[in-house]
Amino acid sequence: MANVIQYYQVALSHKSMSIMDDNGRKLNNERLEFLGDAVLGMATADYLFVHYKDAPESMLTTTRTKIVNREYLNKIAVEMHIDQLMRKERTVVTPKNNLYGNTLEAIIGAIYLDKGYRASAQFVEKWLIKTPEYMDKIIHTETNYKARLLEWCQKNKKPIQFQLVSETKNENGHVLFEMEVYVDYILCGHGKGRSKKEAGQHACKNALLHLDDYHQPKQTPILRPSTTKSS
Repeated sequence: MANVIQYYQVALSHKSMSIMDDNGRKLNNERLEFLGDAVLGMATADYLFVHYKDAPESMLTTTRTKIVNREYLNKIAVEMHIDQLMRKERTVVTPKNNLYGNTLEAIIGAIYLDKGYRASAQFVEKWLIKTPEYMDKIIHTETNYKARLLEWCQKNKKPIQFQLVSETKNENGHVLFEMEVYVDYILCGHGKGRSKKEAGQHACKNALLHLDDYHQPKQTPILRPSTTKSS
């Protein structure tokens, strides 16, 4: 990339709208996303290590996971209007929890190349960590939906099963998993993610919303136990 401005142009360019550099190479934000992901993880770990001196490793790891979570990154990206700034073909269909969060990571990578680690870490602190009060709210937000659902099923004596529906590649070459969760052999939640674990968490989150509303699964398609795959 020949100049500083181009870092940010590339960061905002989806693969479907690649731009040409001076050497005729097609550039998009995938490589910057890779770099930004690493910088984000380091900046978050750095902040937590310094500001939560008495916190055990398990708490630090869990909190960092919440900040680098795709749903959270996507939420912040939309707050920053990145969804309006990025360049992509209108026909591109990408799960909403990936596209804008990926671009946010690419922007972090561009800042790192432009200004260095300190500036990129300050960006992460300003936009993703925000304030100590906001950070405390994140820390106390429950995100282990699978554990909550398992607890609910145990309490209500309901069997729970998971089924891998599909495993495909999206337009960026990333593997995308699709999972379903069944409570008492009844379809109760559906989710997608870059890993079986992430897809399972999304499915459990949807199931909990379902159960919180109705206190029991709706009578939707029944899963036959013999075809079930557990995760």
